[in-house]
Amino acid sequence: MLHQRPSNRTGSPSDIAAYALAGLALIAVGYAVHAVLSPFVVVAAVIYLLYPFRSQEFVHRAMVASVALLALWGFSAVFSLLVPFLIAYVLAYLFDPLVTRLAVRRIPRWVASLAIVLLLVGSLVTAGLFIAPIIGVQLESLVTGVQRLVESTTAWLGSDEPLRLLSRIGIPPDRARDLVSTNIAPRIEGIVTAIVNAVLGLLTGVSSIAMQLLNIVIIPFLLFFLLKDFPVIGARFVGLFPADRRPDVHAFMATVDGVMGRYVRGAVFVALIQGAIAALALWIIGVSSPLVLGLMTGLLDFIPYIGLATSLAVASIVALFSGEPVGTKVLAVVIVYLSQKLLEATVLAPKIIGAQVGLHPVVLILSLLVFGYFLGFLGLLIAVPVTALLLVVLEGRESVRAAGSQQVP
Repeated sequence: MLHQRPSNRTGSPSDIAAYALAGLALIAVGYAVHAVLSPFVVVAAVIYLLYPFRSQEFVHRAMVASVALLALWGFSAVFSLLVPFLIAYVLAYLFDPLVTRLAVRRIPRWVASLAIVLLLVGSLVTAGLFIAPIIGVQLESLVTGVQRLVESTTAWLGSDEPLRLLSRIGIPPDRARDLVSTNIAPRIEGIVTAIVNAVLGLLTGVSSIAMQLLNIVIIPFLLFFLLKDFPVIGARFVGLFPADRRPDVHAFMATVDGVMGRYVRGAVFVALIQGAIAALALWIIGVSSPLVLGLMTGLLDFIPYIGLATSLAVASIVALFSGEPVGTKVLAVVIVYLSQKLLEATVLAPKIIGAQVGLHPVVLILSLLVFGYFLGFLGLLIAVPVTALLLVVLEGRESVRAAGSQQVP
């Protein structure tokens, strides 16, 4: 006699009681062995229990959501291991057009890929040997100067100069003393401390990232193979989809590449130009640590509005302890950064990046705030491209829906 599979139909009191009993037993067992449970085990148990009811819409969605959450957890758990692969892929994406152009001129892709990898490694080694010591000296000078600025600001707040300044505008001495001690001094000290912590945190983070990049030997090897087989990787990815969906996937990837490719490559090029201009201009003006400030300016150039304000504020603060004439140097720093922003808005961005990422300023600022709140500095860096990508996806879905509605008689 064949074994009969239990029926999935429920509704009778005995069935409900059996399901409730089984659920309580499962919860009790899970609590008893919770020390050895892992997300893989939990998701496997959920799929095993819900698989007989997969035809129901809610159950199907619960299973998909469980697998998606498991994938997200797995990605976050091994993210540190994936960092070299992500960096290598980004670099391969940046340099793939150059390799493709060389391949069109009958240079094998592996030769072009090897040449680019050797050029990048040589540049990093040269920078590490000759530029890194200079950056270290300037970074130490910058930290010392910021500490002196904090000490001088604290000493100025503790002197009688703020009281005399407030007395000149008609505020009585007692009221001025109370205003300085309870309102002005704590606010100024808080602002200065926040700026110092932000600058030191940024510089420490950049230095830490740079050291990690230098210590990752696997990236050049990954970059070579990714560059050599970049078209094959894209074709294999499209091949994962059903045959009837591949044209749509290919068209979507082409649209994304048209929007993101030119923006990412152009933004990197513009950031390099802006960082070099800032470092050269600050060196001519006589501001301390011009190379460090130039690197910071180039990195923050990826962040619209906020990057300019931060770079300008930090460079102006550094100009305060860069020697006489202080006022002239601060004014020159303001002129340099505003001129750079004007140059980027009128020449560099339209010529190099183009109009592929046309985000409204309101959407742009909102994306910066949201991504910065949840992901910090990394969120500020990826806010613009990720928001543009989301808009491309939404526009693509809307166009598909519109085309489908027009075909309905």
